[in-house]
Order: sequence, then structure tokens, then C-alpha cells
Amino acid sequence: MNKDNGLFSIMSRIDCMSNQFTKTDWKIFKFIKNNTNQFLSLNAQELGKVIGTSDASVIRFSQKIGFSGLNEMRYSLQSEMVKNTSVSHHTDYSTLMRETQLVIENIYHTTSQSLVSRLRLKVKSSKRCFLVALDDKNIADIISEKFMAIGINIIPLTNINALKMYGSLSESDDLFIVISYTGNSKALSSVLEDITDHGSYVALISNYEKSLCADNSDIVMLIPKTNLLISSAVISKELIILTLFDLIFQNFITEDTDYFDMLQKTVSYINDGDDI
Repeated sequence: MNKDNGLFSIMSRIDCMSNQFTKTDWKIFKFIKNNTNQFLSLNAQELGKVIGTSDASVIRFSQKIGFSGLNEMRYSLQSEMVKNTSVSHHTDYSTLMRETQLVIENIYHTTSQSLVSRLRLKVKSSKRCFLVALDDKNIADIISEKFMAIGINIIPLTNINALKMYGSLSESDDLFIVISYTGNSKALSSVLEDITDHGSYVALISNYEKSLCADNSDIVMLIPKTNLLISSAVISKELIILTLFDLIFQNFITEDTDYFDMLQKTVSYINDGDDI
């Protein structure tokens, strides 16, 4: 394990919440990462002077990442730093479980309910709904089949040529839900520009609020990045996307009686066929 293990908790939280951070927040984090012992030895006022910010900013930073204040954050960090850094393979499972839980909790806590409701209303008013998940047919199929259970026909588009074709024929009452982790694909951004020129509505799901694709989207729904996590290579992006769509699906059936009634009928049909 590397020397950053003492920063496991803080780095994990920062990774999942970085979309909400200001330049001052990043400045504070960089100081903590590069000067951990000094951070532990100074009070808020002293830290503000050394970092070049205010003591209030330091305290707000600790609260933003989930601590009651600076003292609790420093105590938590110090407790982790005194742990044995030699971690056996048997504890890798607990690390994976802890980080997976952190990511999922972040999705539930930070997903804007107003954006989810806005997306539901747009789906309901659109003539056609497309789910763009380039080179990810499995995700597209799971999501489209899930929404079929409440009577919503979502057309999956998993290759750029199919997207270009439908994009060239798109109309003002079409909706494109686009999954792009970086949002910086020039090819995808170019097609989205054509789609928005036709008046179609674009909802982007991405790790980044500002990107090429975001510039050609009506709304951007953010999902947490995992690159700073110890288990980043293990936690699947599919899990993150499906968790977000579970939240979206939940909004449909709790906020709209028609969708809820349709789901109840669908479930009864499925249950009736269990003996087949």
C-alpha cells in the first residue's frame, strides 16, 4: 500500500464529492495531502494563514466532506494514520465494500431530485425517448427493459452510426438521455450539437459538469468519479449507472400514479407466470 492510505477516508470522500468543490476546497485538500503532519498540528486560524485562505473556509471544508468540524476530521485522519499500513489481502474485501457503499451513498445524497423530476416530466411529454450508451449494450438493454415495465419505450442506441442516423432525423419532441463518463468525446459532442440544433432535448449523465458534451446538453446529471479510490479498478461503472437509474425509476413510480399502476400490473403478470 502507498503512503496515501492514511488519507483513505478523506480522499474517498473528496473523490465522490469533487463535483461540489470550489477552488478554495481543492487548495485546502492539496495542502492536507502534501503536508499532512502540519495540518494535524495547526488550528483553523493557523491553517488559514499557511494555506492562504480563511479559518472559516477550512472549517467549512471539513463539514462539506461529512465531519462536524475541523477537530473531528483531524482526529479521524490521525486515527487512520496510526493504523498498520501493511494490509493483508483478506482485508481487501472490506475496503471494496466500504468504498462501494461510499459511492452508492454519494449517489443517493447528491442526486438532484429536482433534475430527476424534470427528467420524468420530459420523458412523459416526449414523443420518442432514446438512451445513448455507446459500446455499452448491456447497460442500455437493462435500463430500457426496466422502463418497459411501466410502459415507457426507450430506444437504446449503442453505436455512433445509429446515433448519427436518429440524430439527423430528430425532432423537437424527442429526448436523448446520454451516458458519457468524461463527456469529452468530440464525435459524440458533434452529434449532440446537431440534435440540439433540431430542437431535441438532451439529458447528459457524466462525471463532469463542464465538458464538450455538457455544452450541448439541456441538463447534466452528475455521477461520482472513482479514480482516487483504492478499489477504483474493481468498482464497476455499470453499478454506478444502474444505481442512478434506480433512483430515476423510483421517482417515476412514486410521483406518477399511472406509472405506479402500470408497474403493479406488470409485476402481477410476472408473478402469474412463475409456474411456467
